[in-house]
Amino acid sequence: MRRDIAIIGAGFAGSLLARLLALRGRDVLLLERDRHPRFSLGESSTPLAALALERLARRYQQPDLHSLAAHGRWCRDLSGLRCGLKRGFTFYRHRPDSFAVTADARLLVAASPDDEVADCQWLRADVDAHLVAQARAAGVDYRDRFEIVSVQECGDGMRLHGREADQAVDIDAGFVVDASGAGEVLARTLGVESTEAEFGFASRLLYAHFDGVPPFAEVLTEADVALTPGPYPDDWAAVHHLLDEGWMYVLRFDDGLVSAGVLIDESQPGPTAGDANARWQVLMNRYPALASTFASANPVAPGIRATGRLQRWRRRAAGARWAMLPQTFAFFDPLFSTGIAWNLLGVERLAGLLEEGWPSRNQVNQYAALLQAEAGQQRALLEAAYLARHDFSVFRDLSFLYFACVSFEEIRQRLLGDVGTPAAWRGFLGARDPFWTTLFLQAPGRVRSAMVGGEAAAKDSFSTWLARAIRPRNLVGLGESPAQLYGIEPDVLIARSGLLGITRDEMRALLPRLRGGN
Repeated sequence: MRRDIAIIGAGFAGSLLARLLALRGRDVLLLERDRHPRFSLGESSTPLAALALERLARRYQQPDLHSLAAHGRWCRDLSGLRCGLKRGFTFYRHRPDSFAVTADARLLVAASPDDEVADCQWLRADVDAHLVAQARAAGVDYRDRFEIVSVQECGDGMRLHGREADQAVDIDAGFVVDASGAGEVLARTLGVESTEAEFGFASRLLYAHFDGVPPFAEVLTEADVALTPGPYPDDWAAVHHLLDEGWMYVLRFDDGLVSAGVLIDESQPGPTAGDANARWQVLMNRYPALASTFASANPVAPGIRATGRLQRWRRRAAGARWAMLPQTFAFFDPLFSTGIAWNLLGVERLAGLLEEGWPSRNQVNQYAALLQAEAGQQRALLEAAYLARHDFSVFRDLSFLYFACVSFEEIRQRLLGDVGTPAAWRGFLGARDPFWTTLFLQAPGRVRSAMVGGEAAAKDSFSTWLARAIRPRNLVGLGESPAQLYGIEPDVLIARSGLLGITRDEMRALLPRLRGGN
């Protein structure tokens, strides 16, 4: 069997890339070891992901991608696909055996001005199956229940050996893209080694989908815990509960289904014995507010499951005739919901490189080098976050580094358009911008100094450093709300218009673009 391009893995990114290339006339084979619809994690989207979807929708004239980028459009145009409203990021710090959640242990950061243009939680079983169906409709040759046995580099391409329905199948492809995520098919078959870089943290995951989980804010209200109203309802967000053992995410879908998982820090004491259900219950019982929230929850099939260590990072992301998508190349932790956006940038880059011919050696090297830089940026941020999460004030201040970076880039793109280096190649989390790279790489050391001895002066010094460091790009006023509740405030943006190099009047005229879809 001969194909122009073979893509291994039919998650959202592999299926989308296959479709885009087929629309440009490429002969594409999409291989999947499982069968759709299937359970998958990586469910929380962000504004930078929405921007990537909108660019792809325009370039390839695919209206469903435009609809996937915003909650209002999704609900109108793709009502058969389940999703959840995501207005921003919500954080709480919990203490064992204490129900209380105090104002100084709560942080809300809005990611959108309203529900219409808000991000979405993706029910991946629905979204992935939809994207596979669209790939097939575009002419992609899709094969599921396909197992890759070996891969070899040849002079003019790649040779794959696999099995389908108990039959041996050989495939010659001009180029191979690995979209298998944690399957790491090319890394395993080609012998691409893991990087020797120290991660600085290690985590594993307990996770499931649940029915019968009430909103956390309602649980607090019923317990007479008062919450100051924020820029959005607390639970319509990526909700993060910081724990002694690690942290917990709770993602709510519009139909009431909840995706929840606990990231367990391997450096901390925690439940290791028993099955996944028993470990889950031990953790919930330590935190009364969470125990109350999940008291009547029912895990949906396949139930509560556990992973091994999540962190991985390969030495190489690409070769002459092969490439890995970002989340196949490296994965660290879902704390800041970076996965969908980063993978979509990889799709956008590879689609551009492969839609008409084969990338040059220089182009492949550029792709690989950019992924390396982006992985290093994320590792530094997450190492700092795992250090900081023990003290909510330090964690909160550190989070402003991430939110300042992504909000500046999103607002800049929305208001000013794609100028200069194309957005797909500008570098995720500012990985090609010395301003951001310097700050991210300094963050772990700065946090470590702030945490030594728990002294107030050290924490104040970190807070002061962070505020000064992000000031030239702090468009949304992070660190300036006494209640730590941050919305998208037009007056704040107008006052800081100079950070984008525009006047206040120009900012007023451009603000409607924040509603997206341009």
